[in-house]
Amino acid sequence: MSGKHQIKVLPSGLVLQVDEGETVYEALLRNNVPIEVVCGGKGVCGKCGMRVLKGVSSPPTAKEEKWAQVLGSDVRLACQVRMLSDGVIELNQAAATAKAKILTWGQEVKTEVDPTVTRREVLLPTPSLEDQRADLERLLQAVGVQSYDGYLLRKLSDCLWGSKFDVEAVLYDGELIDVRPKVPKAGVYGIAFDIGTTTIVGYLYDLESGKLVSVRSSYNDQIRYGEDVISRIEFASKGQENTSKMQDAVVGTINNIIADLLKTANIDKDDVYDIVCAGNTIMASFLLGSSCYHSSRTPYIPSFTSPVRVKARDLHLNSNPSGYLRTLPSISAYVGGDLVADILISEIYKHEGPVALVDLGTNGEVVVKTENDFMATSCAAGPALEGYSILNGMRAVSGAIESVSISEDGNDVYYRTISDDRPVGICGSGIVEALAWMKIRGIVNKAGRIVENSSKRVIHSQGELQYVLVYEKDSKTGTKIVITQSDVRKLQVAKAAIFSSLLTLAKLCNVDVKEFKKLFIAGAFGTYTDPFYATVLGIFPELPKDRYTLIGNGSGMGASLLLLSKDKWDLAKELAKRVKVVELNLVKFFKDEFIDATFLPHKDEQLFRATLDSISKLRRT
Repeated sequence: MSGKHQIKVLPSGLVLQVDEGETVYEALLRNNVPIEVVCGGKGVCGKCGMRVLKGVSSPPTAKEEKWAQVLGSDVRLACQVRMLSDGVIELNQAAATAKAKILTWGQEVKTEVDPTVTRREVLLPTPSLEDQRADLERLLQAVGVQSYDGYLLRKLSDCLWGSKFDVEAVLYDGELIDVRPKVPKAGVYGIAFDIGTTTIVGYLYDLESGKLVSVRSSYNDQIRYGEDVISRIEFASKGQENTSKMQDAVVGTINNIIADLLKTANIDKDDVYDIVCAGNTIMASFLLGSSCYHSSRTPYIPSFTSPVRVKARDLHLNSNPSGYLRTLPSISAYVGGDLVADILISEIYKHEGPVALVDLGTNGEVVVKTENDFMATSCAAGPALEGYSILNGMRAVSGAIESVSISEDGNDVYYRTISDDRPVGICGSGIVEALAWMKIRGIVNKAGRIVENSSKRVIHSQGELQYVLVYEKDSKTGTKIVITQSDVRKLQVAKAAIFSSLLTLAKLCNVDVKEFKKLFIAGAFGTYTDPFYATVLGIFPELPKDRYTLIGNGSGMGASLLLLSKDKWDLAKELAKRVKVVELNLVKFFKDEFIDATFLPHKDEQLFRATLDSISKLRRT
């Protein structure tokens, strides 16, 4: 029993070769097999559950024994198991293959179409003994530019002579990047990308008309190396090989999306000349090959914050090799280009204030704008609110509970799942609604404790109280779907991070949160979450409904705006410089604000008086 072993992976039936000494998780990653993981393979999250159906494996580790009490005695963790012989394993989940619900919609800002890429028809004088100018110099002179991409010399002469010197020149910000025959159906295209920690969305545009041609999305393949930014940085910092894997993962996802976009629109990849990417600073750094090691340690200095422009061929992108990929300007190590995009799309900079913006995805960013101040900060809010680290939490894929309500006596639960499949788990919007209704029905109290005997669905299990949303007979997996006391604690911490961040920035700007004239909400979690339930839990401040404005995928829309309008780049760079980043750990009163915000909805009930009155009415219905 040494060397290499073969294992069959169910339910896919894929047969893999595993090196003795490597974990099953490592073997799955190496073979591009999707597997749910949150902690980056540390045995902490319990998401990579599997069963060894045949074969000899290493004994359970201490971490596995702990999770066995929750997952079941026969469940192993792929990140801990090492196979000692050939065998058969069964994965608990393969969420990456499921039908996903990824946010692609976003508020648009009207702009004049003025792209960086243009094309020009050129009829050149035919060379002769009297006119012996070289092909390149002849074209440059006719177009009236001096800058050019040397890569086009590979095709230049054949194109000119084959087209009898009647061609199209493609220019990128004054640089000659391509020459091609005049083809009636040929166009000039660009793609805007939202590079999220969890998901990536691509928007294909006709750069001459400004028309949106197609939209496609996918999970960021970096997920295999960790669900959150910190775990990915730790993975990448172990060496250049790991950094390259992180870069390859995001570039691979981008290329897959590009291929899908082009196939759908019947467009040639060589007609795509511009790619604009918005994402947080860490995602932009991984895209360009940085390990981000120093970004994660005091004093949190990023590799770059300026917008970066690189040739598409340098990243092996599935587009014209002479085209470019550009990243938006960032603000700091943890306040990135995605927030700059949000600011552009919300046009918060036009308001005298006070106004605020909250972007809730896997990571959270908060902005407060007054007449004189423009402050922003980031908070670790997304993981629990999006389902990660929650016992039965999952991504927004088929079978995920996305909406919940609970009867007056707390004994009946009504829910809706994505794609109307039988329930498998619960995603972010469902988690918020479930906990909000638990608060409304008195199943959890102000301190966040599940109240014993408040409902027949409140049970003791694994040493803590749990509220059963779905019983075994009704779930697809044959196991209960519950909200545990530990889950509630994690949600309290996550929601407190958001509200205390917003409250802290408001106080630093000498503003009361109830004075906000507008609250712009961006990101998947914010878009799919009803503001009422978010207010019941104290995630968002108590404001009239007409003051909430959803901008959807502000990151993707901001990238689209910059793809279509070169003049907006100066504005983006100016805004990035105007925003002052607040390090919450350096604010003396933040800790107290955070603790107060862990209460449901808050320790100071006057902040949510109208909401609490509404809850009282709901309890009487």
